Order: sequence, then C-alpha cells, then structure tokens
Amino acid sequence: MTTFVPLTKLRPFKDNWRVQVKCLHSWRSNKTFGDTFEMVLADQWGNKIQATCKKTHMLRVQRAIPIGKWGVIEKVHMTSAGGQYKTTRHPYKMNISDESVVRDSDLVDDRNFLSLADFPQIGNDPKELPFLIDVMGKIHDLGDVLTVRAQGEDRKRVQFRLMDPQGNSIACCLWGTYAEQIQAFLDECQDRPIVALIRFAKINFFRGEVQITNAFGASLLYLNPTFPEVLELTERLSDEQLQLSLVDNGKKDGKRIKYDWDDAEIKQISEVLATNQVEICKIICSVEAIDTDWTWFYFGCNRHQKRANKLPKIDYENMRRGDNPMFRCELCNANITNVLPKFKLHLVVKDDTDTCNVMLLGSVAKSIIGHNAEDLWDGSYGEIEDPEILPAPIQALVGKSFCFGLTITSDNVTNGSGNYMVLEVCSGDKVLSIETVSEAISDMGTTSSTMSSAPGLLLDINSSEDPKTPFSKRKEEDADLPDLTSSSKKMCTKLIKKEKPKSD
Repeated sequence: MTTFVPLTKLRPFKDNWRVQVKCLHSWRSNKTFGDTFEMVLADQWGNKIQATCKKTHMLRVQRAIPIGKWGVIEKVHMTSAGGQYKTTRHPYKMNISDESVVRDSDLVDDRNFLSLADFPQIGNDPKELPFLIDVMGKIHDLGDVLTVRAQGEDRKRVQFRLMDPQGNSIACCLWGTYAEQIQAFLDECQDRPIVALIRFAKINFFRGEVQITNAFGASLLYLNPTFPEVLELTERLSDEQLQLSLVDNGKKDGKRIKYDWDDAEIKQISEVLATNQVEICKIICSVEAIDTDWTWFYFGCNRHQKRANKLPKIDYENMRRGDNPMFRCELCNANITNVLPKFKLHLVVKDDTDTCNVMLLGSVAKSIIGHNAEDLWDGSYGEIEDPEILPAPIQALVGKSFCFGLTITSDNVTNGSGNYMVLEVCSGDKVLSIETVSEAISDMGTTSSTMSSAPGLLLDINSSEDPKTPFSKRKEEDADLPDLTSSSKKMCTKLIKKEKPKSD
C-alpha cells in the first residue's frame, strides 16, 4: 500500500523521502548565485514547507506540480530554512535536484490551507517576525496609488488598512505589481467594498506601528476572492464596516565586532537568543542532547576540505570503505574519490535560563570528542536510516559541561536561524562567574575528570589560576557549511574576574 511521509517528519539525516504535496504558490528568485524556482507546498494534513530547485529543473517541476495541483516528490535533500523571511514555520526546506523524482498525483483536494493571523497578535512576539503570514480583512482608509522614489528607482505604492470582523485594524503598504493590482481592481469595482487576502505577507514596522507589506515576489494578493473563508468573513462584517472610505495620502549594516576571546563576554543562553547584534561571546552550558535531525558528519574533499556530494545511480548501501565511490567536490566541481567524513556535530545545550542549538565543525568538534571523525565512522557510504544510533564518544557528551565560544552572525540576528556556530572550546583553567547565575555555575563543580578523552577542555570552575582564554586559529574546514541563525537581545550581565594572587 502506497504511503507518504507527513512534511513534519522530514529531516536532513536522509534524502530518501516520499511525499504527496499540493503547490500553493511558486515564484522565481534572482539571487547572487543564480536564479532559483521557489515553491510553497502543503500535504493532506495541512502541513507546509518551502521547496527550491535550480532554474534547470524549473520546467520539469512546473509541469509535474503546477499551482493548485497535487504531485508526488521522492528523494529530496533537506536543508535549514534560512533567509531573511521564512515562508513557512517548518525548520527545514526541500531541495529538488537531479536525483529527485517529481510526478503528478491523482489526489483531488481543493482546500486552500489558509493560516490566517489574528490581528491583535500580529507583531506582539518578536519570534514571529521572520515568518510570512496570511492576513485577510476589509480594506478601508484606502489611499491613492502613488509613484515614489525608493531604493534608487521609481516604484508604485499604495497604503490602506485592513479591518477584521471584530473591528481591529492593521496598516498595510503594498509595492510594485501589488499596488498596480489594486489600482486595476479599483477601476472596475466602482467603489464596491473590497475584501483583501494577502498570503505570505511580511510583518514590518513603520514609524513605530506594525505594518503588513509584500515580501518581495513571494506574496499573493487576492481581492474579493471566492474562497469559503472570504465569503464567511464578508457575511460577518456589518453594513457600516463595509463602507469603503477613500482618503488622500499625500539599514543599518551589521558589522562583525572583533574580539579576542579574552575580552568576549560571558552570556546566558537567554541573552544569546535575544541578541540583536553581530558579535562573539562565551556561554557556560551543559549538553542536553545530540540533535539527530542532522547527521553527525558529512563527506568532505580531502584536498579542499569542502563538502562532496554523492553522485547518483550508485548502490551506496552495499558499498564499504575501499570501494572508491564517486563524489563531486562543491569547490572544484570535479568527480573525486578521495573523501573522508568530517565532523558536523549539532548539539542541544542548556543553562539555567534557556536552551539553544549549537554546531561544531572539524577540529572544534574533535576537541570535545577526542577522536577523528574517520575513527568513529562505520565505513558505509549509504544513507543513515536510524539517526539515533551514534558512536559512543558522541553519546558520552550528554550531561557534560563546557565553556563554548560562539559567533552570533547576521543569519542569527536577521534571518532567525536557531543554530549558533562554536568557534572555540575554552580550556579548563578558567575562573569565570556571572552574577546572576553564580549559583548555577558553582553547581557544575570540577568536571575536568569526567571526560578522559579530552580532559583539558571541560569547564573547571574551582581553578585558582589567572583567567585565560587562549585563542587558537581554526582551520579553513571549520568555516564550511554555514547553516546558522536566531534573533534579538537583552542587556548582558557583568563579568567578574578573580584577582591574581600577589606573589611575595
């Protein structure tokens, strides 16, 4: 019996997924690395996910799954859902490649899968801001469609407010083709009431007020649509509310702050999650779990220390070390066989204030594990079927405490990524304390004896030496695979250092 995996189950640890989805929206995105074709897909349970593919696969995908139709997709690679604005709340997005199988489906389901936002709640929670939302209401206080100068070019703009059945309203500003769409509709509607549905809209702030606007070309605008949800809204609005009133309405760049690790502040995890600036910091934490949504390693080119992708149509399941499988290096675009596993370890860490996800690459991960990735690898090139099965030295990290040097990047601040890169594992000769969590830190005790494979890298609170934070320059391999991100910031607590004892 044919079965399909719900979109909520998709994770990056394997590629052999099989899903049945409906295309809700699609658009082309012109990025610095080339055109891509973007889609928002939904399954029969109402779960949504963003999918992307290169321009070379666009026609194949469009033919198989046009907007409003259902299709089946097999063998897709999952990556973090990054970017300044996420079209769905799924933590990952789907990448359709040469290996992916895309075909149509005979499923018939006309649902629109709307996720309408509640007006009073929009903009109240900063964690909601990176996501695109669906909003619907009656247009009032509609201004003229104006041509204004923005970002060095002339663009159409229209401002208005949306009202819900309870009388709540929210400001809206639409640009470009969306403003032209409203202008064309006004020429035909002859001042009839207008109900607008904006799908995948962006939450913005203008002069201190929450504002809804279009998210580049990813938004959809429907005016007086015949969706069942819109007809229900129209019936609930009173005659007085349905009167359309026309009125005349006449970056700060984030730069990386350079620190020595000696000067980097110690922060609580709650402060890291709330940060709104790019910087580096240190956290004192314990490992709560290994994030098995991700594999603990990737195959990298031995020459360039970059990711190498397995070539299709090879039986990797029965291939063992020494069989020389064929890979393709992302840097040199050449077919290679000299690859080895490289650490890409995702951890869930916690302190007394909160939890967060961190990622350790290469030699940074090795410093806490005490082994090379190749030593822990089982030699198989096949996909991992059970991500919960981990090498014992990695499982042994759970419950241990460390002082990690984190980098908070623009992806974390602007794009809402929840993964933080660990650049440094601070050595065990520190005497560090934070005023508000001094009791929590003291509870850790002397932990340097709890890990025999790398004892000097665990946090030792009881040391009486002068606090030092040696900085060792990391290899280029550690800068590979940047899938980071999170948002906003609180005032940091004061760092207190013990005085160095005076010698007679």
